[in-house]
Amino acid sequence: MIKNNPFITIFLLFCIQVMVFIYVDYLNLFSAGDEDLLMVISFFTIPIIAIILKLSLVGEPYNKTFKYFTIFLIIASIIGFSVFWFLGALAKAYQH
Repeated sequence: MIKNNPFITIFLLFCIQVMVFIYVDYLNLFSAGDEDLLMVISFFTIPIIAIILKLSLVGEPYNKTFKYFTIFLIIASIIGFSVFWFLGALAKAYQH
């Protein structure tokens, strides 16, 4: 079922990523300098996995719609990363 429908795979990966992000934040595994790395990982993990899935889906019935969904994920990740990076820099500048 998961191999036949990549949208379910991406949704489950997104849920797992949110749960891991909450768990890592709870454990405080990253120091103050590593927060930028955690933000990069959290924004670009799912689109990279979607690209890998797109490359492995050849001739599947969801190929065209999943291609557009992958493009949407990449664009949304870049925009979200830019906005959160700007807001984080603005907050750091405001603290000083």
